Amino acid sequence: MNAIEKTSSDMNGTAQDTRQDLHRTIDKVASQAQPLADKVATRAHDGVDQVGDRIGQVSDTVSKASETLMARGKQLGAACQRAGETGRGYVRERPAMSLLIAAAAGYGLSKLLGSRK
Repeated sequence: MNAIEKTSSDMNGTAQDTRQDLHRTIDKVASQAQPLADKVATRAHDGVDQVGDRIGQVSDTVSKASETLMARGKQLGAACQRAGETGRGYVRERPAMSLLIAAAAGYGLSKLLGSRK
């Protein structure tokens, strides 16, 4: 029985050593994996920040374009209003001439559009 006990004791010792070696290996791998995980996380955060910055730039550009278009629209509206007032003034000053011009424009348009059959 002594040989069996010795073999059993040797196996327990070997198993204990193997477990300790495995624990050391796991700790070593874990300590090396953490800096890699930190590096990946840092790069991911940097990528998100860059995308956010670009979205902000696009938003600013769209905002500026919108403001420019609104200003141009107001200018165009004012120009149309001035043209309408000028036209009304012309019609009030020369109603007969305005009527002849309108009739000639209507006749010309009817000929132009009527010939497209």
